[in-house]
Amino acid sequence: MVYNIRKYSLIGFLFAFTSVYAQGDDRSIPDLIPKDSLETEDKYRPFEFNLTVKNMHLWRGYRVTDEAMTAANVYYTSKSGKFEAGLWGGVGFAGNYTEFDYYISFSHETWTFAIWDINNYTDFPDAQIFNYDRAETSHFIDVSVTYAFENFPLQTSWSTIVQGRDTYVNSSGDLRNAFTNYVEASYIVTDGKDWNLSLYVGAAFSFVSDNHFYGDKTGFNNYGATYSKTLKVFDRYSIPVSATVMWNSLQDYGALQVAVNLF
Repeated sequence: MVYNIRKYSLIGFLFAFTSVYAQGDDRSIPDLIPKDSLETEDKYRPFEFNLTVKNMHLWRGYRVTDEAMTAANVYYTSKSGKFEAGLWGGVGFAGNYTEFDYYISFSHETWTFAIWDINNYTDFPDAQIFNYDRAETSHFIDVSVTYAFENFPLQTSWSTIVQGRDTYVNSSGDLRNAFTNYVEASYIVTDGKDWNLSLYVGAAFSFVSDNHFYGDKTGFNNYGATYSKTLKVFDRYSIPVSATVMWNSLQDYGALQVAVNLF
């Protein structure tokens, strides 16, 4: 019962945080400059790719890798800009980190729905790419919904892992899915022509188990700040960069990530 009270109090805090600011917006470099309009024939390109370099890789309070890495994203975008599907891959410079993901997302007005098949197989050298058995797989499938306030720099999201290596052992000794949830709120506190500073707070919990994907209890596993800006190179090229400082109360550590979006 104490566990449930703590869990629901945590959820209430995050949404209270959202409500307070509403009365008065998640993994690398936030969009500082809006994407080119997809409404005109000469600007619409259905397929695109980009490359990001980081000193380390942070994700939802996890230090996924402490080594410098590259992240590549190849994706398709519909003409309306509402649907996107792509492949995301990350590789560490020292070869100790490897990840290969698939994703789809759909946006409507201020809502975005996404499904990611995340496959970080760094610690699964013998993993089979199409094996989704919860006891053996290197995959986990994450479903999320994000809401961005229209005239206010606040964004909230709720994500749930619905399949894969997010497990716990029940009282009968059976391996079951924990269906771990992660909720986050981020707020741009100040900005300029080509920069902004945002604060964020995220928490993780499961409705069926104390242990979950992000830790062994309910709590704030991801909070900090991100400073983003656009570098001008030869007064011709614009390169988005960001620095994110993160603390994780569940894992008891902090980290600083610097990311450069090369193209």
